[in-house]
Amino acid sequence: MFTDITDDIQAIVPNKFQGLVNIYSPHSTCSVFQTENELLHLVDVRFFLDNLVPYAKEPEGKQRNVKYLHDLISLRADVPADERINGHSHIRSLFFNSSENVPIKDSKLLLGKWKRIFFVELDPMRKRELIVTFINGHN
Repeated sequence: MFTDITDDIQAIVPNKFQGLVNIYSPHSTCSVFQTENELLHLVDVRFFLDNLVPYAKEPEGKQRNVKYLHDLISLRADVPADERINGHSHIRSLFFNSSENVPIKDSKLLLGKWKRIFFVELDPMRKRELIVTFINGHN
């Protein structure tokens, strides 16, 4: 669910660069955010999401008393054949950003001591892409 991408972003910063990097997820059930990479904190975030926006079904397949209109596939027009039952994922994505900006000085990401950049997949993991844009600043 949460993937720390800080080192991946740092690795592609151009030499002698000053400015900003924008990390953007074009996917409706994926997000980018900054927080501490501490296991129990990330578990807390997961518990928060699970309580606030529960799954309609438990991972074991047991039905819960939670319904998302998005999941009523038969009522929607132009639905792809491989459409997922993921109303909860779309609602959860509203609590995160689709992009983050991070300042860069001397080719180093200017993050706080504990801050890291995360990609979050709110659906089952699959191949995804991020769009990373460097915006030149003045020296």
